[in-house]
Amino acid sequence: MANNWMLLLVLVIMIPVVLTTTVIPLLTRRIESFGVTIPEEGQNHPDIRALRKSYLWWNGGLGALLTASLMIITFRISSDNAWGIALAAHTVLYIIVSFGIYYKIHRAVKAIKEKEQWLKDAPQRIMVSTAFRTEKLTQPHYWFIPHLLLIMGTILVCVLGYDRFPELMPMKYDFNGEVTRSVAKSYTSVLWPVFVQAFLLIVFVFTNVVIGRSKQVAEASDPEGSLHRNLRFRRIWSAYLIIFGFMIMAAIGMIPVGMLLDWSGNVSALATILVVGLMVVSSIALSVKTGQGGSRLKSESGGNPQTTVASAADHDRHWKLGVIYFNPNDPALFVEKRFGIGWTMNMARPVVWIIVVLIILVAVGLPLIIE
Repeated sequence: MANNWMLLLVLVIMIPVVLTTTVIPLLTRRIESFGVTIPEEGQNHPDIRALRKSYLWWNGGLGALLTASLMIITFRISSDNAWGIALAAHTVLYIIVSFGIYYKIHRAVKAIKEKEQWLKDAPQRIMVSTAFRTEKLTQPHYWFIPHLLLIMGTILVCVLGYDRFPELMPMKYDFNGEVTRSVAKSYTSVLWPVFVQAFLLIVFVFTNVVIGRSKQVAEASDPEGSLHRNLRFRRIWSAYLIIFGFMIMAAIGMIPVGMLLDWSGNVSALATILVVGLMVVSSIALSVKTGQGGSRLKSESGGNPQTTVASAADHDRHWKLGVIYFNPNDPALFVEKRFGIGWTMNMARPVVWIIVVLIILVAVGLPLIIE
């Protein structure tokens, strides 16, 4: 039974991670390749196409090899702790080597760009819509009211059923559903799912704000169409965040309910894994459907945005390693990723570091409070 749970986790964790990172080059904007700004026609350059194909083979092959290795270990290992170490080691190894593959190709693309002198003398500009911010960029925040009601419901379950919880609260189970760690009953130990739900809700609301306030990107070749696609992209991912955020919080809320109904620890774990698995599969499907910034969406008439020339479009010097944005002259806190789906932060802004530190402190401190 334990091996079956381990295998399920391998499938839920490794396969989506490998698949997502492998297809990223196919999902980025056509004005970017492996974190480097290039002209759209550069995507058809034979060397760029060869590098893209090389990345798919090397990264996909690496992921398949490590996934197969982890599956073999899963059937040969009996210790939960040893398996956890193996999972972490395989995941970290994949991330490191995968980034190495990416960075090698990133440098190769930069070399091709320099050799071909792309964008060197050509007139460059980015288009900024003065009407873009007047649009509804995300789903409204009142969509999070059900999440708040869910937290209140979990509080009621924990408080009203407090006397029915065991004197030793189970905090960790092994893959056979046996309790491996427990703590004395207290309101803190009983209400820990509420703390987790509250933290997640803050993260979800913050992410929705990031989606709405991130810097707009309009492609000079099709400014109106690209802005409209980007608008749809933001709304789609905002809705995804709200829907699956609620499902994750609901799965966590089932934990105290399961304790009161004397469910096996595996029931709540299975519910959480299924929700996470569905979330990951859906995110991959959405990524393929939308592309980064909505680049794979079909254009629909979105009006006539007013545009003004802002600055040169080639900002490679501000992207460290092609993935870390560092531009002290840019007031924007959040920008689109160059390699991947979603958004990242402008690490040159002090407030960004404050946000990062706060998130880390809460993430580290929450388990200590629960203890």
